[in-house]
Amino acid sequence: MGKDYFFFKRTEQSNESQVNMKKLLLPLVLLLVTITTHAYYHLDANNGTRGIMVQSFAEAPHLSCPDDNHPHMIDLGLPSGTKWACCNVGADKPEAYGGHYAWGETEEKSEFSEDTYSHYQNGSWIDIGSDIAGTQYDVAHMKWGGIWVMPSYDQHAELRDNCTSEWTTVNGVKGMVFTGSNGSSIFLPAAGLGVGYPGGVLYEVGIYGYYWSSMQNPSNPERAYNQYFYSGGTDGGSGSRICGQSIRPVSR
Repeated sequence: MGKDYFFFKRTEQSNESQVNMKKLLLPLVLLLVTITTHAYYHLDANNGTRGIMVQSFAEAPHLSCPDDNHPHMIDLGLPSGTKWACCNVGADKPEAYGGHYAWGETEEKSEFSEDTYSHYQNGSWIDIGSDIAGTQYDVAHMKWGGIWVMPSYDQHAELRDNCTSEWTTVNGVKGMVFTGSNGSSIFLPAAGLGVGYPGGVLYEVGIYGYYWSSMQNPSNPERAYNQYFYSGGTDGGSGSRICGQSIRPVSR
């Protein structure tokens, strides 16, 4: 994902008046940039002047994907202001399945079992936190970078409660499209589930979609919350942490 960088740098020694003028102008520039896009700030090590790292066009919120430079941040008009990614972690387009990940793992694998799960040892489930969003266990955050995280249980619920959902087919791939009040939408492919089968065989592909949230089920440390859907509708639930499920990030 490309980023554009704008730095205020001195190419030669500035006199005091030039430095003071930059200090006066910089807040205005920062304000204008922040209004038009998401901005991050960089402190230049050479001369101490503050620069601006501005997200590229592909990282600004959109109502639909403006090009093929995925992922894009889609604004569904949700009450919380949460923006959803247009595609899954590991996918290069909205209808691609992407990777299947056990909860709290950040690498794909072909077999999902207690023996292959990083957070199960000697008959015990390792506690990696009740909410792993933004941590080293968050595959969205680790693969895509700072603004992207796994959605919470509440963000999944908000998606279901504030969007219409329709089982459909996009470019030959079955899945669920969620459409917001502002008319924008995201498509979640029914990528199935990785559950104990060796050799990369997945269960219920094209029939069900299973998407992890960032939150563990507090009543059962073996399970984490997810969202699932099929031709009959969509709902929230929880699943064994060892299962391989899809990840659709949100921006924070």
